[in-house]
Amino acid sequence: MRGSASVLQQVLPSAVIESPRKVLPATDRVAVVASYGPDSHVSLSLSWMVARLEEQGYAVVVVRASDDTAPLDWSRGPANDAIVIRKPNVGYDFGSWATGLEMFPQIRSKPYVIITNDSLVGPFESLKPMVDDFEGSYYDVWGGTWTAQYMPHLQSFLLGFRNGVLEDPALKYFWQNLPEQSTKFDIIDKYELGLNRLLYGEGFVTGAWFTYDLVVHYTENPTISGWRGLLDLGFPFVKRELVTNPSIVADGFEVPAVVQEKFGIDPTDWL
Repeated sequence: MRGSASVLQQVLPSAVIESPRKVLPATDRVAVVASYGPDSHVSLSLSWMVARLEEQGYAVVVVRASDDTAPLDWSRGPANDAIVIRKPNVGYDFGSWATGLEMFPQIRSKPYVIITNDSLVGPFESLKPMVDDFEGSYYDVWGGTWTAQYMPHLQSFLLGFRNGVLEDPALKYFWQNLPEQSTKFDIIDKYELGLNRLLYGEGFVTGAWFTYDLVVHYTENPTISGWRGLLDLGFPFVKRELVTNPSIVADGFEVPAVVQEKFGIDPTDWL
């Protein structure tokens, strides 16, 4: 990809704010939520993610990658006050997070910044335990889960950055110069693992809410193979892939019944 335009160079000229709210409120807590959809449909998972982050005092920026230009339809879920950025589907979730950070650069200096995406079904209950763990930690960079799959790393679907660490020159450069990737392997290697290699190389203190060894064996993905154990530990999500493609794990077909029994929610309604 040498010499090609970065993700932000491709995205920013056509990224627009479509929500009535266009100015980030004065706050110490901001969440940037990456979302993808082929149309204007907003899942209950995305609606409740925004609402429950706002309940915990977070201003939310939703960055939606879609070829559909119709305004997002939030009518199925609770009301929210999110800023919504619409962008081309370039750079996947990392491109969306980078767009949010670039269009609202003041986010980088905030004491508490969460980035997440809509690859999760849920949250099925309050995010207070999650936020308490993040804000009460001593980590520079916190993650929802830690895995040893591929290499030991924080899984990128849920990350938290404390005490303005996103202003660090190395992290700022990472987000501003993401190269476009075309394969799933390269996305994992250059984006998710690349960020973790940077964190390790720069000496940042990292840690997670839940480590893989609580629910799975070494090299297994805790959010896939350990989904049941994570729910029992208080993780209020399941990965979307478990609901849409349950055959990826032996007990995947049990996910809807377990979530229904535990939370009184049919996760298939939340897609």
